[in-house]
Parts: sequence; structure tokens; C-alpha cells
Amino acid sequence: MFSSENEMCVYCACGRIVALDKAEMQLKISLGKDLECMSCRNRRIANEIDYLNNLYDGLIDEESY
Repeated sequence: MFSSENEMCVYCACGRIVALDKAEMQLKISLGKDLECMSCRNRRIANEIDYLNNLYDGLIDEESY
């Protein structure tokens, strides 16, 4: 995979190579976010949604988590 002039290739934590726009990458880094592939991002979001659903349903206590 070769990147264009405005893209940079980075490794996701899972080992996949991800091509990101330089501006997007710099913004994510400045916000303290991880640079992640689509699969890892989808997994993280699904886990966050499950956590919020369980919190709303009273299945977990936020302070004990």
C-alpha cells in the first residue's frame, strides 16, 4: 500500500497498516486519540455502546466499573 502526498501510513495496534490523511492524523494525535483501523474502531464503538446500554439498564454500577 502506497500513500499519496497527503496521506501517511501507520500501524494500528492490531498490526494492520492504515492510510490516514495527514491532517486527520495530526488532529487525532492532538486530541490524544489512538490511530486505529476500521475494525478496531468499530469494535471499540460497539464496546462503548454495550457499556452504555448496560449502564442504562442498571446491569452495572458506574462507580464499580
